[in-house]
Amino acid sequence: MNPPYEGASSVSRTSRKFRVLRRRGLIFVAPAALIGGLLVAAPAAAQPESESDVIVLAADQQAQIARPTLDAIKAEATQRGVPLEAALDEYLSGARMSLTAELEPDGPADTPEVSVDDLTAGELEDLRLIGAQDGISFEEAVAAHGWQGAFNDVADEIEASYGTEFSGAARSQDGKSAWFAFKGEVPEGAVALARKLPVEVKLQGGRGFTEADLEQASLTARDQVAAKPEVAGVATWYDIETGTIGVGVQLQPSIARDASAIERVTPPQPQIPGVGLAVSLMDEVAAPEDKYIRGGGLYSGCTAGFNLKYKSSNTKRQGTAGHCARGSAGANQTYSNHSQAGGSTTIKRVWKHEGRYGDLAYYTTGSKTPTRTFYHNWNKTRYATERGGRPRRGTRICHFGMTTGGSCASVANSVVNVGDIEGMVQMDRNVSAPGDSGGPWFYGGTAYGVHYGKVGGKSTFTPTLRFDAARDYQVWIK
Repeated sequence: MNPPYEGASSVSRTSRKFRVLRRRGLIFVAPAALIGGLLVAAPAAAQPESESDVIVLAADQQAQIARPTLDAIKAEATQRGVPLEAALDEYLSGARMSLTAELEPDGPADTPEVSVDDLTAGELEDLRLIGAQDGISFEEAVAAHGWQGAFNDVADEIEASYGTEFSGAARSQDGKSAWFAFKGEVPEGAVALARKLPVEVKLQGGRGFTEADLEQASLTARDQVAAKPEVAGVATWYDIETGTIGVGVQLQPSIARDASAIERVTPPQPQIPGVGLAVSLMDEVAAPEDKYIRGGGLYSGCTAGFNLKYKSSNTKRQGTAGHCARGSAGANQTYSNHSQAGGSTTIKRVWKHEGRYGDLAYYTTGSKTPTRTFYHNWNKTRYATERGGRPRRGTRICHFGMTTGGSCASVANSVVNVGDIEGMVQMDRNVSAPGDSGGPWFYGGTAYGVHYGKVGGKSTFTPTLRFDAARDYQVWIK
């Protein structure tokens, strides 16, 4: 049972200082200094190695994240002979006592709104799940993926500063390196930003195209293939590192076994230097998982994603997948909380879209009061604290669905298009099943998307930023 907020004043704040504010960016400071709970070592002034159009920043000359609080918890766990996870749970339980109603405005969530050094409690939970899925220890998961928030921030800043030259960004699957690419020369400012990351970074110049070029070429290929009478379905994406446009084609049933048909449906190669095209036949291009519906809570057959707030008013809506709201069956839904909270209400469809902005819908919130929390696993709530952008390749993200529960995967392709549905994100594997549609994709408290289904057999979602682009609604965050 969560302690009442009134009890927080009885806890000494001098014995343990709990971080309750979100911290993400790396800070360059002298090794002996501690600022905002995050200690990093300043990199040496050595010049980066350069060969051809590639600049390599060696890991041992990059800013290194120090986690003194986590190290202290680890040392205490070793001394007591208990697992690190158990000691961390104990620490977070104590940290909860320092929270106030201002820090948890919608009441206590199961995951407390606190940080351990640069990592929020929500991120630490997700790193445990990632470690368990990958067969590595929690400590190894923190080392490999604990810096990905900083990576996405750096990637966003580089794209914002050098958008007309930006050609992509990616993390390696093992979490040991990062990669950034540019149409022409690597900007000096991008090198400076990349030095903030605690791993080896490769900055590749001279690609001859931007990521925007790849996205447009992908849409052009989709339209060309969709116009062919032999085609029953088509999906397109692009490999950000190789510059290859992928085209998945599902043929009409009458010629489904005609391998020669692929020649008739293959579009022309893109007229962009360095960009290629690869076509493959698929038995099933896409399978939206619309068993029924729900969000973090439960509908009568999908999964609800995140609560939304209109940008210029206090209007709240509940977001989910567009295909979950189809037809008369999707006009009204019965929303239910998970079993420990209980209760249900009727919600009504306000808007549905399957097209340019992805696969999205939102409903009224019925008779219940909307909150900024979401279910990240069965009967487990967490605050949404950040609105995620379009996640880069290699970023680990988790999701919750009514069929599969909680699971995580890595981003394979940041932009994938299926038929008329554009701009979704494809993961590197399938971790979902029918009934998960509409459910939240997240990392820590960052809201990344709502689940669509599978594209090419891999889990796929629509980024939550598309609600904003289409209708001026944003994930409601704390």
